[in-house]
Amino acid sequence: MADFPGERGGEGRYAQMDSKSGPDLPAWMVEHDLRNKLSVIIGNCDRLSEITEKNTEHARRLAVIHDAAESIVKELTEHQRNMEAKT
Repeated sequence: MADFPGERGGEGRYAQMDSKSGPDLPAWMVEHDLRNKLSVIIGNCDRLSEITEKNTEHARRLAVIHDAAESIVKELTEHQRNMEAKT
C-alpha cells in the first residue's frame, strides 16, 4: 500500500522498523527508533496539510497529530539531555 499517490512501499517499511524493537535494545536505540517514527508522522502531516483545505476539520486534526508528535520529540530531547547531565 502506498503512502501517497505515486509512491511505493508504505506498510513494509514500518513492519521492518517494528522488527528491530524489543526488550533487549538499549534505551538510546529505542529513543532513536521513536524519533524516526515520529519524523515520519510529522513529515506526512506536513505533506497532507499542503493538500488539505485550510480551516477544515481535517486540517485541524492534522495539526493536532503534528503538534502531538513534535511535543513527544521535544520531551525525548529533554529527557536525553537530563540523562546526559546525570552521567
